[in-house]
Amino acid sequence: MGFINGHYKAPDENSADYEQWNCCNDMVTAWLLNSLSKEIKDSVIFSKTAKGLWDSLEHRFGKSNGAKLFHLQKELSLLVQGSTDVSSYFTKIKRIWDDLDSLNSDIVCTCNCTCDGKRKLSKSFKDQRLIQFLMGLNDVYAQARGNIVMMNPFPEMDYAYSLLLQDENQREIYANT
Repeated sequence: MGFINGHYKAPDENSADYEQWNCCNDMVTAWLLNSLSKEIKDSVIFSKTAKGLWDSLEHRFGKSNGAKLFHLQKELSLLVQGSTDVSSYFTKIKRIWDDLDSLNSDIVCTCNCTCDGKRKLSKSFKDQRLIQFLMGLNDVYAQARGNIVMMNPFPEMDYAYSLLLQDENQREIYANT
């Protein structure tokens, strides 16, 4: 990471450390290049440093894409369970959330909060996602959804998901008997 973020700066070319730094820089650059598609790789292959390569990629692809953000938010607002099982529905909504998170990855608070605001905001954000997930469930899960919504405080997403899977499994057992 030090080569990518510029923490490890190139020593003077006459320095005894330059050759070792250059070797490590070349290795990190090769790792980055090998993780890119051919089209993108061809556009940055002549970068002199790993940091230069990374900066070039970040300028092109690291900014929030308004159209992509709009598309993901629209997809999220229209997503419902429909004919899929709970697991498939959760996987779809989780993929969209992960894509949104990657678009907003640069939104990070680094301050030392003493008012507990960061934790409260994080909990509120998680609760909103839980409600969003529950709202898209089919009506057959109304009772389980109601039980989850009545919990105080709201449970973590993984726990709520587990409860819904148990409910789904119970339905399958009763349907087969």
